[in-house]
Amino acid sequence: MPEIISHMICAPEFDGAARVTELHVANGDWVPHDGKLATIAWEDGVAVVHAPDEGSVSSLLVAVGDELGSGELLLMMEIEEKDSGWLPDDLGPACAIPTLAAPPAPAPASASPQASRPALPAGDVLQVSYAAASLAARLGVDLGVVAPGASGVIDTADVERYVRGRLGGH
Repeated sequence: MPEIISHMICAPEFDGAARVTELHVANGDWVPHDGKLATIAWEDGVAVVHAPDEGSVSSLLVAVGDELGSGELLLMMEIEEKDSGWLPDDLGPACAIPTLAAPPAPAPASASPQASRPALPAGDVLQVSYAAASLAARLGVDLGVVAPGASGVIDTADVERYVRGRLGGH
């Protein structure tokens, strides 16, 4: 059965810093497979970022003129994953997935303000580093419940802190 999946569309790998020179889409736009999404330029080149498949742009995270680094998140797309038919519909789970323990009790008032900062409310845009998004995806962590650090951007340390807290570690 087809399923709508959120895809993180990132800048390609390059040396140094780049600048967004053109956005070919807006929030809510329907984009065909391989449609142009954004153009970025850096000292040694220019790249046009294309859609991996047809879908809709759910969130633009950059604007024309923004400076960005290699592999940084540009936008989010909602793409309908087509059923390939190679797996049977009644396939059970490959293994049991352990349930994490309840989160620890709130820290005392003397703890750092970062430790007691709540995660963003549902529906707000998250600012996440590429490395943190990759780590969260590998660990199965919902970034919507991870509190960002002082910069307001969720980084790998924030994801690690959340996981340690959920596992009861330090």
